[in-house]
Order: sequence, then C-alpha cells, then structure tokens
Amino acid sequence: MSIAVVGIALLVLAYGSQSSIDKIGDTNDPLLQDRVSKLQDSRGLYLVSAIGTLFIGLFAIGILVEPSNPSIVPKEQMVSTARMTNDVLTGLSLRGNATYLPASHGATRGRIFVPETKNATSPPVALSDDLVLSPGKDGSAPGILAEPLGLQLLDRIEKETGVPLAGAGLESVEGSLQILKHGFGMMKDFHFKERDGKTVLRVEYSGLLEACKTVRKERPDTCRQFACIGCSCLLAASARATGKMVIVEEVDNSKDSVVFTLSIKEW
Repeated sequence: MSIAVVGIALLVLAYGSQSSIDKIGDTNDPLLQDRVSKLQDSRGLYLVSAIGTLFIGLFAIGILVEPSNPSIVPKEQMVSTARMTNDVLTGLSLRGNATYLPASHGATRGRIFVPETKNATSPPVALSDDLVLSPGKDGSAPGILAEPLGLQLLDRIEKETGVPLAGAGLESVEGSLQILKHGFGMMKDFHFKERDGKTVLRVEYSGLLEACKTVRKERPDTCRQFACIGCSCLLAASARATGKMVIVEEVDNSKDSVVFTLSIKEW
C-alpha cells in the first residue's frame, strides 16, 4: 500500500471520529462525555499521523541523492503540504505561533507545539513521542504536538557532515547547515542575528523561491505556525543546538526574505 493511500485512510478515520463527535453533540452524560474525549484524542492522533505520513511521501529525504538539483522538492509538493497543514490547524481552531522543542522532557525527537491562542507559548512540561494533543480539563485540545517538517532533513545533514548539533550552541547552526545553500540548492542565504534581546532569523530561498512565494501568498500563516521544510529545518536545528524552546514571536513574510523574530527560552 502506498504512503499516499495510508495518509488518505488516516484522514478518513479522523473524519469518522469527528462525525461521531458531531452525532453525540453537547451532553451532560458522563459516559458520553468520556466517549467524546476519547474520540477527540483519536481524531487528533489520526490527523497528526496523516500529516506525518503525507509529509514522508512528499518530502522523503532519501531522494536527496542529487543535492545540486533543487527540483527534488517540487513546488507543487511544498505548496500542497502548506495548504493541507493550514487546513488541519484551522480545523482544530489552533491560532497560536509555533514553538520548536528539543528532544527533552520525555520526547526523544524534536517537536513543534502549536497552541490554541497566539498568547499561549508554554508547551507541556512532560512529553512522550506519541503525545500529539495537550488536552484541557474540559476535553478540548489547546495545543498540538508534531514532528517539524524539516526534522528528517536536519538528521540527514548531521549524518552527512558528521557534526552533531545537540548542545553545540546557536552559533553552530549557521555553519553546519550551509549545505542547504551550497549542497542542496534550496536556499540563497540565511542568517541568525541578535537584536534587542531577540534572535532574528532571515531566510531567502533560491531553488524553492517560487514555491515559497506561492505559500506566502496563499497561506501566510504557514511561516509562523508550521514552517515549510527549509525554514523548519533551521528552526528545529536552533532548538536542538541550544537545548531550549524556540518561540516564533512574529514573522515578516511580505518580501522574499522571510524574517522570523524568535525568543529562545529555558523550558
């Protein structure tokens, strides 16, 4: 069975869970409330699993065998992924900015946390690799946890360069990920700078510039909520290198150079 078919099947299961929730509706019955809570958990799990499965199909890093050829991640795939992710987050009523997390607090892989509101930036204090929702007391889902889109690319770069980033500090990220510019041909340039107590990341695509333009035009919230593969790789690398949470406070994506204003804090 192809990866795409698995992803579609998971989306169908998520839809089935939502349909069951809609049928139950508002209720004061404790048994039905418990049933709704379990269905909400299942819906979230299916949705995130579907995203991950489709990401693997769209962005399988194993095909990066010709780094000089930017067409390995075609425009259509990058744009369709941004559309799908945006639709999922909108469907779950999640409006907050992303926080990129290192492998810590019980998780063995880097994670991205997208909260319900823009003012909420605190991720859960205890994680596991299979935790995808941070449930509220009323059974709601005030945040989603998932694997950043660029995490596999980051792992690939570490493997190829032989330079681990964990604990190496933010200054190591820019040097270690130069392969994004000179090897994979994805980016024209990127830089980290300190400004007024914040960290600013400026990114400009090259091989994927047209895809970046389309995403920013159609789904501008993608940059602050669930960044595309290149920016996500840089942000996940920042969390890994510092061992801290990297919060996207704001994004200026009105021009071809996407500018992230970040807060890097202890978690």
